[in-house]
Amino acid sequence: MSTLEKEPRRGHLQAFATEEFRTRLRRVQKEMRHNGLEMLLIHAPENIYYLTGYQTSGYFAYQTLLITEAEEPTLLVRYLERGNIDEYSWLGSYETWREGDDEVVRTVDVVRSRGGATALIGLEKSAWFLTAKVAERLGGLLPQAKFADASQLVDRVRLIKSEQELSCIRKAGRIAEAEMRAAIEIIRPGVTEAEVAAAVLHKGVLEGCEYTGLPHHIMSGYRYDVCHANWTPKVITSGELVLLELYGCVERYHATQMRTISMGRPSEEVRDAAALVVKAQDEAIKALRPGASSKIVDALVRGPIRTIRPDYYNRSGYSTGIGFPPRTAEWQTLDFNEHDDWEVQEGMAFHMLALARGFGISETVAITKSGAERVTPENKRELIVI
Repeated sequence: MSTLEKEPRRGHLQAFATEEFRTRLRRVQKEMRHNGLEMLLIHAPENIYYLTGYQTSGYFAYQTLLITEAEEPTLLVRYLERGNIDEYSWLGSYETWREGDDEVVRTVDVVRSRGGATALIGLEKSAWFLTAKVAERLGGLLPQAKFADASQLVDRVRLIKSEQELSCIRKAGRIAEAEMRAAIEIIRPGVTEAEVAAAVLHKGVLEGCEYTGLPHHIMSGYRYDVCHANWTPKVITSGELVLLELYGCVERYHATQMRTISMGRPSEEVRDAAALVVKAQDEAIKALRPGASSKIVDALVRGPIRTIRPDYYNRSGYSTGIGFPPRTAEWQTLDFNEHDDWEVQEGMAFHMLALARGFGISETVAITKSGAERVTPENKRELIVI
């Protein structure tokens, strides 16, 4: 850095005010007390970000966050990544490990230094970044400690968003809609899926989109039924249907929109399916409000669709929020299906989707006191014909 450049203040890219993070921490500590946990070791990058603001695309390297009942969190990261703490996090101090260090031993050192040698420690046993080997070694190196499964403790706290979080999701929704309009503008017979993707990515970045937890899904012709398919050099041809599922991402918070485009006049079967699916989802979104039964909301979509697709098994929606690849949402925590029943609450956010007979559509919604607010509100809810 030259003498003319001023060093940025610590946490100058912090996504939220420090008090917002402290409020989240207090909510997690309350859940820890409720579960009798003295310590919590967090390995999921989404949960580390939620509580500290720290983020890096280098989360493939070992990192963990130690939460106690009273003290500030202790973050342990690769030494190379320490600059990202200075950029993004409110934490005043942290621990690091270097190449050649044993990351698990360093974790145990931090646990012991915080008085955790005999503590009841919660582990996110379902976290992708807490491997079986790491979990076994933690138990072996802390023989007097006890371990409990705390896999969804932070995940469930995250379900209720603050107004600041919902603001990020709203911005992400506007980006997803702008990307969709850019895609519709370029799609024509003779254009490739890759060219559509280029237009979407270009527009998204210009609108402020961060790297998304999943790539945009662009599926044409026979590839419509290839779930979560990415773009290819395939040429879009007349008579095909094109399914687009596009993401906006702001401060790691995601919003998603899905639309179907017909290259030319669609069949009567597809037109009828589109009308039925849109109407069913309209009714479901209308029913989304604090206190609503998830099972009833799901039935408003599933019932009508099963009249034309009896084997319909898809979930009709799921919680959305923070995402790092390969995740854009919180589907593992809460979703709309025909088996589970839970209560919709103010502050939740969902990606609602429905598909049948070649037509798919989705919206992202936030739950307010008065009901569901579409954060992807502008693009028409219809089968688009080009």
